[in-house]
Amino acid sequence: MTTVRSRLTTLGLGFALLLWASPRAEATSITIENVTLTSTATSATGFTDTRTWCMIGCVFNFGAGNLWAAFANTVVNSPLTGGTQELVLTQNPTATVPGFNFDTSEHIFSNGTSASCGQDGGGFPTCTLTLTILTNLGNVVVPLNLNNALNNFNADTSLASHNEAQNWTQVLNQPGGLAVYIGYADNAHSDPCNDLTGTLLGNCLPDSPWLGSPNTVFGGAAITDASCARPGIGSCFDAGAIRIALNDPTTSAVPEPASMTLMLTGLVGFGARRYRQRKSARHIE
Repeated sequence: MTTVRSRLTTLGLGFALLLWASPRAEATSITIENVTLTSTATSATGFTDTRTWCMIGCVFNFGAGNLWAAFANTVVNSPLTGGTQELVLTQNPTATVPGFNFDTSEHIFSNGTSASCGQDGGGFPTCTLTLTILTNLGNVVVPLNLNNALNNFNADTSLASHNEAQNWTQVLNQPGGLAVYIGYADNAHSDPCNDLTGTLLGNCLPDSPWLGSPNTVFGGAAITDASCARPGIGSCFDAGAIRIALNDPTTSAVPEPASMTLMLTGLVGFGARRYRQRKSARHIE
């Protein structure tokens, strides 16, 4: 009897531990509380400098700062749920951070000098980017290659004609979780548009979703500036772009706690019934 009860207790504790350790069920909507992109530039002489763009919590820093405060706490839904399904963040001129304020391939050092990522050859200055997304379900660190669309692959020539446009490239795809893409909008420079993949080739902007796309919150704006050197373009972008979406929950999602409790109760009850049946059989013998 003691052995049977011990086995039942062990079974119950095992399932209780599983219940406690299981991650929360996948969501059909998520709140984007903050997005932070940090660029650390290293010159050929080893000098390093950092600047940060974000929704909230960072300060003006040579063209970087709180660009998207108005879009903090945006709720993004999965396609299954409908409504807002995409959040796109790019240059977004504000009173405190004006102009081409998300030119992620250009680093302005703390001494006021400006350098394009890679303009000195050999990848110098090397711009290393880190991207984090804070949601109501926790913080997500998005993996970025050293050379990527946001820093123009550390190969910006700094020439006024050099075009940096890139269509969306997926950099994170969590089943039942976040889907994150990066790209670059550049309809400011005069060279042929460099967006050579995707569905809208050669328009110098990332594919849809973009400004005006359905089910999209667009955190950005084109600006009128003398740097809009492309013929026929009076208002332009010269900026990195981040696209955030939420995948539908997967069929293998972890059961809700109530379902786990029900399953545990059933298994313990089943074990107790088997014990009573065996005990009764021994009495009959």
